[in-house]
Amino acid sequence: MFFRNLVSALVALSTWITIPIFAEERKSDVPEWLGEFKKLDEKELTNKKEGWYATGLPLFGNDAVNGSGLGVLANIFYNGTKSDSSFKYTPYEHLFNVGVYRTNRGTQNNYLAWDAPYFADTAYRLRAYFGHDASLYNQYFGVGTESLQPLYFKDRNADGSRITRNATYSDFENANSYARNRGPGREFTSNQHYHDYQFETTYGQFAADKTIFQVFRVWGGVEFSKNSVRRYDGTSTNARDPLTNIKVPAIEDYSKITEDANSGKIIGINGGNLNYVRAGIAYDTRDYEPDPDRGWLIEYNINKAERTIGSDFNYIRHFAQVKNFYQPFPKLFEEFVIAQRAALTKIEGDVPFFEYRYLFSIDGPFGALGGQNTLRGYRQERFFGPVIGFYNIELRYRVGSFSLWDQFFQFSIVPFYDVGRVWDKLRDVNAVGYKHARGLGLRLIWDQATVILFDYAYSREDQLFYLDIGHTF
Repeated sequence: MFFRNLVSALVALSTWITIPIFAEERKSDVPEWLGEFKKLDEKELTNKKEGWYATGLPLFGNDAVNGSGLGVLANIFYNGTKSDSSFKYTPYEHLFNVGVYRTNRGTQNNYLAWDAPYFADTAYRLRAYFGHDASLYNQYFGVGTESLQPLYFKDRNADGSRITRNATYSDFENANSYARNRGPGREFTSNQHYHDYQFETTYGQFAADKTIFQVFRVWGGVEFSKNSVRRYDGTSTNARDPLTNIKVPAIEDYSKITEDANSGKIIGINGGNLNYVRAGIAYDTRDYEPDPDRGWLIEYNINKAERTIGSDFNYIRHFAQVKNFYQPFPKLFEEFVIAQRAALTKIEGDVPFFEYRYLFSIDGPFGALGGQNTLRGYRQERFFGPVIGFYNIELRYRVGSFSLWDQFFQFSIVPFYDVGRVWDKLRDVNAVGYKHARGLGLRLIWDQATVILFDYAYSREDQLFYLDIGHTF
């Protein structure tokens, strides 16, 4: 019912908003699928480059889960020429995006992406995405409402000791770094990796969409991936002795994934092949997609994993979201934009536990609650379940611009607030029990189409920093 009502609202809204769009005077050489709302203003048009150009940055990361890392992110653009009819309306004709990242704790991310809006001067957009990721310390705190439980620990990890509740993540990890003494003559055990698992995936995605009536995008796609899950159960490690604080050899005890699998709560603890078909519809009036000042994105899509195309699991995910970009005082503060996003997703069927955390929109894939793309004050994918909802708001204020070595830069300050939670069933969705995070970000917009993000976020559990390319939403 919710998703049907959303689509009905989308159609009604489009009827109201598209009237003035079609009423505007258009030049005869402008393709019919390009709405006037996408036309760049004179300042943006003056600074838009022609032909090929590249942007990028070295990537430095430091995270208590993944460790310290180095990498590189690069964008290669082709913009065409100013004589092209679509030059004034599109952010680029082709974008090739390359990323390579490594950390000292075994995390690696490698990907190559291609995006071609209005491919070959048509109403079609084509996208392809290939990658290989690996992490030794993915987080698992249960599925659904169980994952919402605050962190707690026993002093020095000892049975019968004082329990601290609503703990910070650093204190939680510190307490769990102590070995557990099972008695005289028995080896030490450790639960440092009780909430950790190793995950590796190799994947390929392809999607195509068509713009209809300038504001609608109808799309479909496929994804193929091979996924591997490994647990720390029974592995050798070092843990601190509770009495001497000296590191001693220990054996890792059963993980939470093992416990939940043995009790029948989850499946997929060894990984498996996941092959999807996707389809969706979106209402998109964003004026400039990489860094919008105004407009809406209202979207509904379905992701279906199918055994008939080689998937080891059969399930379906519904995803709906609304994004809005609004200039409240366009004449007084043209550079001030309020950006908001609300999303709700539901997954059901034969779902491996690691897929609860994988979300997909028309703008691309992202993780569940926690991390840069959703709930920034919590660690990556800290919360996930059958039903996930979240809301983000950013106050983007562009404070200045400058040119350097024939490159044009704009600088923005971005305070933000994130809120979200998970549920076990759609009927359980309510207005209580949410997780909250807030923070302050900086954005460096490089030649208009590359957004470099610096964010500091905090919550009850953590304080985190992010450096990446692209807005959070």
